[in-house]
Amino acid sequence: MVKVKMIEDDPIILATLAAKISQTPFEKGDVFSLYEETKSNKEKAKDFVNQIMKNKGYLIFGDVLPYAITLEDISRFAVIYFFRNVNVQNLVFGAGMEASFRVVKASSFNEKLEFFGQEIFEIYEKALRAGIPEQDARYLLPGGVLTKMIFFAPPRYLLKLANELKNKSLSELQEIGEKIEMLVKERFGFEIPEEKLPSQWDLWGQRRNKEVGYFRYSGSVHSISFKMELRGSLAMYAQLVKKRQLMVDIEPLERIARRGKFVVPPSFTKEIREVYREKIAKRAKQKQLELIERKDPNFVYFLLLGQETKSVVYGKGAGMIEVFKSESELSQWEIRNVIGMIKKELAKYKELSVQNSGLENKYKSFII
Repeated sequence: MVKVKMIEDDPIILATLAAKISQTPFEKGDVFSLYEETKSNKEKAKDFVNQIMKNKGYLIFGDVLPYAITLEDISRFAVIYFFRNVNVQNLVFGAGMEASFRVVKASSFNEKLEFFGQEIFEIYEKALRAGIPEQDARYLLPGGVLTKMIFFAPPRYLLKLANELKNKSLSELQEIGEKIEMLVKERFGFEIPEEKLPSQWDLWGQRRNKEVGYFRYSGSVHSISFKMELRGSLAMYAQLVKKRQLMVDIEPLERIARRGKFVVPPSFTKEIREVYREKIAKRAKQKQLELIERKDPNFVYFLLLGQETKSVVYGKGAGMIEVFKSESELSQWEIRNVIGMIKKELAKYKELSVQNSGLENKYKSFII
C-alpha cells in the first residue's frame, strides 16, 4: 500500500528533502526520517541546495512550494506513469523527484510479483557484484520494484493529476489519486471541477505511434517546433518524461508487452545478457501475457525497466532549448545519440547558442 502524505515547511527544507529522497539509499531511512534530519538544520539545508543549483544547474529546486505530496512504497511503474502526465503541453504544471535507481540500489518489490520478484533481485544483486553500474543493472528490474518520491504543484494541478489517476483500472493508481484528492481538499478546501488531460497513457490497446519526424524554425526561439519518434527502454522514459517542456506520447502498455523487445545495456557481460534473456525477460513476458489474457492490469508490474517501447515526443519554443542545452542532463546513455542528433540540428542556427555535443552510444536489443 502506497503511503501518501502532505508535508508543509519552508521551501528550502523541502528542496533539501527532495535531494535526499533522490540520492539516499533506502536502508538509511524513510521519507519521514529524512525530513526530520533535514529540518534540524535549516542553514545547512540552504547551503546544500544552493550549491547544487549553482554547481550542477539543477534549477528544479527553485520550483519548490511551501508544501509537498510525498509517496512511499510506490511502484516504479506508477512513478513513470505519474510523471508522464506532468508537462506544459499536457497543461499540468509541477515538479518532483524520486529515489534514482541510477545511483540508489533497489531493495523491495510489490507483493504482486510474488516469488518472481525475489528471483529477479538475486540476479540484480549478482549483476551489481559483477561491477555492472546501478544505472544499467536497473534494466533487469520489473515495474513492480518499490521506491519513494516527492511532488510539488498548485492545488489545481494536484487535483487534475488525481482525477487522471483515480479513473485508471490499476488499483495502485486509483489509491494514489484518491489520497491526493483527499489531502488537497482537506488542506485547501477547493472543490475544483474535474479536468481531463489532453493526452493520456493507455494501459490497454494496440495503438501504433506513427513514425514521424520534423524540426521547424523560422527565426525566433519561440517558433521552434519539434516532433520525433523515439524508441528506448522504460528506464530511459523514466528520465525523459520528467522533461516537463516535452510531451512524451508513449504507446499503450499492452502493446509494449505483446511486442516483447528488450534493451541490452553495453556494460552487460555475456553471462548477464544470457541470464537477462533466458531467466528474466522470457518469464516476464510470459507472465505479462497471461495477465493480459485475463484482463488483469497488474501485468504492468512485470514490465521490465529494460523493456523497449516507442513514443512520439513533441517540443515547442524556448522549452526545447532548455531541455537539450545542458550537457549535465545527458547522463542516460540511451538518449545521448538522440540528444546529440537534435543538438546538431539546433547548432545550425547560431542565434540559438546551442553547440552540438557529438555524443553517441547506440544500444542492442533482443525480441522474445
